[in-house]
Amino acid sequence: MCKKNGAKTKKETRELLSDLNKKINSNNISEKQKAKDLLFVHKKITNKLLVWSLKLFILFLIDIFLLITVITLFITNMFLDNNTLVWIIISLSLLILVKFTYMNWFSKNLFYKKIVVFNFKSKVDKHKFQAYREISFTPIWFWIFFVGANFIVAVIINYQIQGILLAYGKGNKWNGPGIFTFWAISRAMLDMMLLPSFLNAFGKIAEKDKAVESNYVKLIKDQYFSNKSLFEDVEFEENYLNLKFNKNNFSSRNGLFIFVNKDDLTRPDQSRMIEINKEILECYKEIWESYIDLLENRMKAKFNKTTVHTLYWLERIYDKIFLDLFDI
Repeated sequence: MCKKNGAKTKKETRELLSDLNKKINSNNISEKQKAKDLLFVHKKITNKLLVWSLKLFILFLIDIFLLITVITLFITNMFLDNNTLVWIIISLSLLILVKFTYMNWFSKNLFYKKIVVFNFKSKVDKHKFQAYREISFTPIWFWIFFVGANFIVAVIINYQIQGILLAYGKGNKWNGPGIFTFWAISRAMLDMMLLPSFLNAFGKIAEKDKAVESNYVKLIKDQYFSNKSLFEDVEFEENYLNLKFNKNNFSSRNGLFIFVNKDDLTRPDQSRMIEINKEILECYKEIWESYIDLLENRMKAKFNKTTVHTLYWLERIYDKIFLDLFDI
């Protein structure tokens, strides 16, 4: 993540890449070791872009705790057959399912890491101002965990509800229609909650990023060798609304840079906003240089199944940033 006066970070990144390239181009280092060094350096670089959310991480730990608690109570109650435990299991299970439904219905990213490209703070007309770019990042394992956890919970809650209905039916506390009505209502509620959620989650696990496979890959990523100096010949459009890349006639999305309206801002405010825009550009330039290094050097190293997976996710982090930047 870029912040104001980030010269020290830029220097560290360039030193890391310089040392890495010496190792990659050395004949005395094996290809496997080169792969390890490449991934180590770029994990270190991308980790600076990934920001932890303590609140979301705690919520994730609570989810794990609730899941373990539900499973433990369920197994225990199979031997004890305690009615109080049944209702506790159902209550905790519903809590987990409600969160899962909330995540999917409202497309909320509750993963505890996010990509933060830059974060600059300043003042405009004596008021505080923040230029901040955050990009959601959710790895596949996170969705697999939630789908698996909620499938288990759905099985448990259905088992418990059916057990309650059978127990009441045997005791003749409810008549036949009453039991079937309660069962129908509970199943309909669960189906309405879970079916769209599961479909959405499976879609996110299975989907390939169409944007990654389209113009971005064809015009920029796959032709990185012709785009090394992409950020060398750029200029801001009128009022700094976006950035124009002259070499290939691309432009950035609106809203990434600070809109500088000279009619509404004082000269000192204009100067500060323009300076921040230049620093934001330097952020993207630095990240692009790192990504080019990864794309170039990946061909000089040998990856196994584990390291290929790590390489894939490192590329996805960079891809997320530049898919968010380019308007193509």
